[in-house]
Amino acid sequence: MAKLVHMYTADTAPHWFRPRLPRDYPVEYFDPAVMYPTDTVFYYDMYGPGHEHIMTQLARGQRVIFDAKNEHYVHNHRHWVLNAFLEHPGRGMFVISGHSAVDIPGVAVVATPYWYWIMDQPSFAMFGLDQRVPAPAPVHKFFMSIGLDRPDRDYLYDALGSLVNDSIHSYRARGRMLSNDSDHPAWQRYVNPDWINSTGFTLAVETYIDDQSSSGYSLTHNNNWFLCEKSYKPIAAQHPFIMASTAGNLDYLRSQGFETFPELFDESYDDIADWQARMRRIVEIVRDFDLASLNQDSVREKIRHNHARFFDTALTDRLCATTIIEPVLEFVHG
Repeated sequence: MAKLVHMYTADTAPHWFRPRLPRDYPVEYFDPAVMYPTDTVFYYDMYGPGHEHIMTQLARGQRVIFDAKNEHYVHNHRHWVLNAFLEHPGRGMFVISGHSAVDIPGVAVVATPYWYWIMDQPSFAMFGLDQRVPAPAPVHKFFMSIGLDRPDRDYLYDALGSLVNDSIHSYRARGRMLSNDSDHPAWQRYVNPDWINSTGFTLAVETYIDDQSSSGYSLTHNNNWFLCEKSYKPIAAQHPFIMASTAGNLDYLRSQGFETFPELFDESYDDIADWQARMRRIVEIVRDFDLASLNQDSVREKIRHNHARFFDTALTDRLCATTIIEPVLEFVHG
């Protein structure tokens, strides 16, 4: 029977994987001194160690899983992994974030659209967002958090102009920090309740805004659809939101069972193909937003629905099992 070997040490293994495997499933970590049989399957992380062993393992007739699901592109400098899998048909699998997998003859591709929801559920709970009781008292229009600089983010920020004065926001690359932020290693998942209570909505600035931007090669259909912690944060924090992202991501979020807020915002911005025109429309929506519009029962009901759905651990366990664990184990033992 084939066995799964993780290319980590026990103390650096991803925290999510072992608890999600079937009870009593054997977990083994790579030992370079061991001669593994040909039916061994080695599990790599795109950001993890040991990539130098991949070619040797494939040449020996062993199989490799390359987990890149923290992104929706495999980095360009890892294109050699795809080439290696193509040279050894049936021996390679990618795990990637995204809508649905493309068909590559001889290469298995598993796409999960739910990864950041699954991963960030415990991260946001660690900071107490699962137990947070909203106490809205907005005095500013919006909350916005931006870290790294990109040309499309610069475009949005500059287009907002003086509107940022009616916000609580950060743009770390420009030296603008949030007050009373966290110094925890997972600070990107931290939300200070005061930021949310004192603002009307979140302007969620996703990883990509320009639909032509990429950081590598895609293995998924509709590869601009990508939801990470930036999109799920206002849901977990119980805040209405506008999404500054590639086109269609608002509808993509709705397809996952979350509610959006057309009673607050003209959400047709999500359908605008040109990203600069899309950002200009978002700026107009921000400019025209009235805090008084928040006082609607439908808004409060949607906030409660989104929060409950996001923190439904039984649901995320099923999503993880069906879109990640089961396909991986089928590849290992099928």
